Amino acid sequence: MWTMRAARPVLTRPRIQARTQVGRLLAPALVVAVIGCAASHAADGAPPATSPVGDAPRAATASGVAATPPAPPSETVRIVLTLIPSTATAKVLLGKKVLGVVPPRKPLVIVRPRDSGPLDVLVRADGFLPVQTRIYTFADSKLGVKLTAPEDKKTLLGYREPPPPPPPEEAPAAPGAPAAAPSNEQPAAASDSGAPP
Repeated sequence: MWTMRAARPVLTRPRIQARTQVGRLLAPALVVAVIGCAASHAADGAPPATSPVGDAPRAATASGVAATPPAPPSETVRIVLTLIPSTATAKVLLGKKVLGVVPPRKPLVIVRPRDSGPLDVLVRADGFLPVQTRIYTFADSKLGVKLTAPEDKKTLLGYREPPPPPPPEEAPAAPGAPAAAPSNEQPAAASDSGAPP
């Protein structure tokens, strides 16, 4: 009589021994690490990580000098826009409004109110394809715009080959002359058996 057994890996003696040896080595190391961290934290006497808001005068660095709170962010952001290649001159448009002109080998610095929303701009340069991009105003940022020549447009992501041109149509007939209607009839076979059509 045949019996089926579930397919499960059979652990051989060396494999079982290797697993238990790893466990024996890691367990004491883990215990020592946890105890060491707890002991060093208790020995420092440092205040808890979460302190009340009123403890600002108590805040000090390790050298004993009082730490200054970070400065609040400015009301405006600076966006530095550069072109690649840097020898080109381009206009930066926001809709129909010109935000600025990027001179050759220099960046354009746009100053906007902080968190005033994203700007969808269009960068146009002579001899290059126009580039649409988005500028965010939540922080100071730098933006590099890569310009592409029309002959290199195949290298852009999302480029599609243009559709083939439509076939040329026949020239129109002279005015006053009857137009030849296209014939849908099939030509008669050369070996007609004499039967009427």
